[in-house]
This record gives sequence, structure tokens and C-alpha cells, in this order.
Amino acid sequence: MPQPTQQSKLEFFRVQNYTKHSYNQMTYSNAWRRPFAVLLLTLVFASCNDSAKKEAPLIVREDPEQAVAKANDIRKNTPAQLADGLTLTLWASDSLAPDPIAMSIDDAGSVYLTRTNRQKNSEFDIRGYRHWMIPSISWESVEDRRAFLHSFFAPEKSKENEWLQDLNQDGVHDWHDLAVEKDEIWKLEDRSGDGMADISTRILNDFHDEVTDVAEGLLVRKNDMFVAIAPDLWRLRDNDNDGLIDEKTSISHGYAVHIGFSGHGLSGVAEGPDGKIYWSIGDIGANI
Repeated sequence: MPQPTQQSKLEFFRVQNYTKHSYNQMTYSNAWRRPFAVLLLTLVFASCNDSAKKEAPLIVREDPEQAVAKANDIRKNTPAQLADGLTLTLWASDSLAPDPIAMSIDDAGSVYLTRTNRQKNSEFDIRGYRHWMIPSISWESVEDRRAFLHSFFAPEKSKENEWLQDLNQDGVHDWHDLAVEKDEIWKLEDRSGDGMADISTRILNDFHDEVTDVAEGLLVRKNDMFVAIAPDLWRLRDNDNDGLIDEKTSISHGYAVHIGFSGHGLSGVAEGPDGKIYWSIGDIGANI
């Protein structure tokens, strides 16, 4: 049974409002909009440490001349109506930021994005698996969900689950194939200083347990960052200052108990004025 998927295309624009003495600028995207109720949660420190597996960084560069031509073309075909005093310019095209979900900006103006691969084969939308509804609402923990996946996608049931891609290429269509696809974090920079991003670097390619959801929330701070990808909220660090993540710590665990609507997972990570970290959870449930 094929799984419904969602993809988003994104271009970043800079909106500027010039006044006599100053100007304000804001960067925004047409990333996912989720009209669903959320539960606001205060940061609870818990769980475990883990070293992130470093890989050679994947780097995408934009040719400056082609970037300008592409920016002009995209702007001409973007039906945005602006108020007087505003201008709209492209900051990064989807060649540098393919299918992003969450976004955060650091103090230097670099933009960080999450990108999912797991939604293609490893994260389920209950609307495509209605026969799972009754079992799903009976689960009380992430481990209940894990046990269901191990049972439904048991190796001996490979023949009846041939619709599930054999991602680890072991000849068996089973739950191990749910632990292959990884989600990503990218860093976009304007190194030339011309007002357009010209390089994108994948700084982390990780999160691939069989119960892992989609990376839907991101918060970047000076010395660390937080990524929301159920069943955990993770704190990430770059301890050797090479630009890549080498430490990840789960600070709150127990989300994605149920299988709900795709995109209704952990999201909206933010730091409040009280210095605490807040985030939201949709209809996939939690047992913290």
C-alpha cells in the first residue's frame, strides 16, 4: 500500500521596509502551515547523550551569474503584492534549499533548515493506513508503537509487505527498512556578501530509528541548537568548531506514541524570554 507524501518547494525572499532613519528586514518562507491544536511544553531535561556520526559534508554551491538570472526569473513569476515602501528580492532558491521544513537563523545571518527523507518511506500518515487506527489509539508509549511495527513488518511477513521498499537491500521487506532513511540539517550562507545565499552545507545527516518521525522544528543559538524529531527533542553541539554536529543529546523523550496525520509531530521550537525552551506536539501523542 503506497504512503501519501507531501513535498514543499521553497524560495527565500528578503522583504525590506525603508524609512528615513532606518530599515527593518524580515525573511520568511512559504513552508508548511499546520492548522491543528498544539500542546505547549516546557523544557524538561532527561534522557541520554549520543555522539552524532560525522560524515564528509555535502556542499552545494550556486554560480553567482546563474544565481542572479534565476533570481530575476523567479521574482518575475512570483505574484506577490507589496505595500508602498516595500521591496522583495530573492535570497536563496530551491537549488540550495530543496524541500525544507523548519528554519532558524543565527546571529551571523546564516539560515539553517531541516529536510526530511523519512517521509518518503519511513513515516506514516494514518489516512493511508486506516486499518491501523484501532491499534494506534491503544498504544500508551513509543515502545508500544515500536512493537507494532516489529510485528506488522516482521521478516517472515516480507512477502505480504512487498509494497514497503527494501531500503537496506537485504532482500527482505521488514521493519529494518524503516531505519535507513535519514533526516538532514543544512546551513545556507551568503559568503560573497552580495545579498544572496551562495553556498549550502549539510551539517548533519542522522535520525533513523524505526520509530523516528520527521525533523519539523529547529532552533539555533550561539553555542548549540535544538531539533524536534519525535520521539525526542535533541540538543546538538559542534564541539570542535568544524561546522558539523558531533554531539546530540535527547533532553525530552516520549513523543509520537500514535500514528496520526503526517506533519503533526514535534515542531515550533522557540526560546522564551525566560530562557526556557518551548515546543509543540500535534495529534501523534506523547507519554513523557
